[in-house]
Amino acid sequence: MASTAILLAAGYATRLYPLTQDRSKALLPLGGRVILDAVWDALGTVPDLTRRILVTNARFAEPFRAWAKLRGAKLAIVDDGTSSNETRLGAMRDLELARTQGGAVGDLLVVGTDNLFTWSLGDFVAQARRHHPAPSVAIGEASSKEAARQLGVVLLDETGRIAQLLEKPADPPSTKVALCVYYFPEPMLGRLTQFLQEGGRSDAPGYFIEWLVRREPAYGVPMRGTWFDIGTTEAYDAVVKTWPALAAGLNEPPGAPVGETRRQSLGHKE
Repeated sequence: MASTAILLAAGYATRLYPLTQDRSKALLPLGGRVILDAVWDALGTVPDLTRRILVTNARFAEPFRAWAKLRGAKLAIVDDGTSSNETRLGAMRDLELARTQGGAVGDLLVVGTDNLFTWSLGDFVAQARRHHPAPSVAIGEASSKEAARQLGVVLLDETGRIAQLLEKPADPPSTKVALCVYYFPEPMLGRLTQFLQEGGRSDAPGYFIEWLVRREPAYGVPMRGTWFDIGTTEAYDAVVKTWPALAAGLNEPPGAPVGETRRQSLGHKE
């Protein structure tokens, strides 16, 4: 089954200043490498990836091209043409730009480059494909309702269908949250265009899912393992201290129930 991975890396990460004043969050150091290396490694667990696209901004396009050359990565870089946080397009417009101008084929696997996780992207895709042609979202567990207020909170029915998604709710009805990992089958990709044409908010993919589930089925796929949302300097520091050991195989204790996700750090999307 042909599919394309789209990596979202066009934000300016202002909450991480001064660390990200002159580099993308995805290119911050991590265990002798950079964050993007870990995301790229995760793509290696996904079968049938026909194409890989990274969408970024004009300030960081060249550093990403240099990374791809150094890594020997077969990666299309799409520059969204913006140069400041004030002129940013937002994640959904960047996604649509990458899809339409980056040569995407087949289904889309969309991954935010500020998320790290110990579970397998290949496992997520395998489960998501069972819901084809409906889209799927990776689901984690926030550490508290206070933490969930900064994320997209989901309510699932007994079949795993998303009954409701609330982006950054003041009073979260659940601690189950949508991670920035999505599987969008080709038959529903026109909905991305429709959402933007109708004036949907483009700054976070969660607003698209919130809009979509009112119109058609979408499913949540609970994933087991540790995950990080790198949105603040505190969150980045936690990743730097913890990730190398996790990447070496020190993941969840044996026997942890499927769907149990431990969130190590809370950050805000930029």
